[in-house]
Amino acid sequence: MANKDVIIDDAVFQQRIAALARNLGEDEFEFVKNQTGILAREVARHTPPFAVFPSGNGTSLGARVDKVQGERAVYIDVKWICTIKTAAEIREAKKSWGAGPIVYGNGMVVAKGIIDSVGQLRAWHSSNQGLNNRTKPLKGPMRYWVSLLVFTEYVRQEQAKVGIAKASFAKASLALGAKGTIPAWVKKHTATASGMGQMTKQSGGTEGTIKGRAGGLYHTSRHLPWLRKNRLIKAVKRGEYLLKQAAKDANFNVV
Repeated sequence: MANKDVIIDDAVFQQRIAALARNLGEDEFEFVKNQTGILAREVARHTPPFAVFPSGNGTSLGARVDKVQGERAVYIDVKWICTIKTAAEIREAKKSWGAGPIVYGNGMVVAKGIIDSVGQLRAWHSSNQGLNNRTKPLKGPMRYWVSLLVFTEYVRQEQAKVGIAKASFAKASLALGAKGTIPAWVKKHTATASGMGQMTKQSGGTEGTIKGRAGGLYHTSRHLPWLRKNRLIKAVKRGEYLLKQAAKDANFNVV
């Protein structure tokens, strides 16, 4: 499965968050860190798999139905590029056609050949994935025959990876101190997932960087403009709330 880097260090977002913190009189570093961490969490929420597109203000990064959706997507992906046969059928086909295409007596090609190892199936799957990580469906003559045993084992290995993409941004959000419910099927990948969240203090102000690397992030990148805009709006609301709280603490009347 192809990996894609998604780096979220949007200059406009960072500048506006930092400016908002200064206008509110808030600690710039902590405010920027907080908002960047929440943005990372939102990116994780909107990274597949999800059974229903995330909405509302929840903090959970997924539920069991999302995991099931991801596992089903893996199964369908692989099913599109091969034809499952019994072990006996595979043995007979190898005797008759060897490593070449499977051709019936009337000259009709019914399959490209035979795959009889997980490694071969992985290579075949990868070769049929585009830059957006989608697998191209193939018709019978363009598919390989594969035994149920090999198919099942490869699908099992790929389904075990479900949640890695979410984990890359969950890892970034945790590094930035954001809170949220991380389901076990995502959390188990955080130790090895390629994700990063860091803060940098520069002469011009504070900057936050979020980075994730995993297969399937093409779909996540489509939501980034909306997620950044939404986080800015909520940051302003958060700032207004903090101002009112500060005024109350100082015994000012707040309308």
